[in-house]
Amino acid sequence: MGERYWEVDAIRGIALIGMIVYHLLACMVIFHMIVEDEEFLTYYGTINIASASFVLIAGVALILRHARKKGRTTQEYYRSIIIKALFLFIVAIGITIVTKIGAELILHNDVYVKFGFLHMLSISILLSLPFLRFGKWNILPGIIIVLIGILLIPQITAPEWLYPLGIHGAEFTDTTQDYFPLFPWFGVLLIGIALGDIFYPNGIRSFRFPNAGKVGKFFSRIGNGKVTLAVYLAHIPIIFVVLWIISQITGIGYI
Repeated sequence: MGERYWEVDAIRGIALIGMIVYHLLACMVIFHMIVEDEEFLTYYGTINIASASFVLIAGVALILRHARKKGRTTQEYYRSIIIKALFLFIVAIGITIVTKIGAELILHNDVYVKFGFLHMLSISILLSLPFLRFGKWNILPGIIIVLIGILLIPQITAPEWLYPLGIHGAEFTDTTQDYFPLFPWFGVLLIGIALGDIFYPNGIRSFRFPNAGKVGKFFSRIGNGKVTLAVYLAHIPIIFVVLWIISQITGIGYI
């Protein structure tokens, strides 16, 4: 069985905390506790750093997962990835349904999660299966997809039903939350797979790294896969409820 490397989980844990901060700010905007001016949006935009770190580590984890298959066949390895991706996609659909209902009943608008982080990650993992065999060479298609997503896709505005790819009109982003299109994010996952094959060939760390201290252990516990998903799913409802309670007690903020 492949060794579990604390630094991988720790980076994922730090990225998760970055996402929590981002969602805290987003909820504070919903409660009118923060105004979305230009200065604020510069800090708000740092979510891309946390998200990129998370997706890169997801790519690295696919390489490490292969090394931990305990003698299972390649078929079983791919089946386990497919099952995990489908589970994440089902969770993502659940988020879409819950946020749509919440938007209508609580926020009285039609702004909900149409294609969020888990939608993107689950589909990207499924799309990555044919690419896993190429290992470090995934750096090339990864960079190409990222560049297409940054430079070309934003210039295409129709048909808007292709919004999972990043194709949409100017007003689309005003009607959705937590939007992560496959271009460029699928490319980021492929780059993560390449980095995993470079730095952890056959699931073995190819470089020297110190043991985890107390801080490293803390972040690596948060970044453990099962813990990460639980925290990711729970933190937004908790933040929302806490801010609602604060607004009711202090009169600061409203929906």
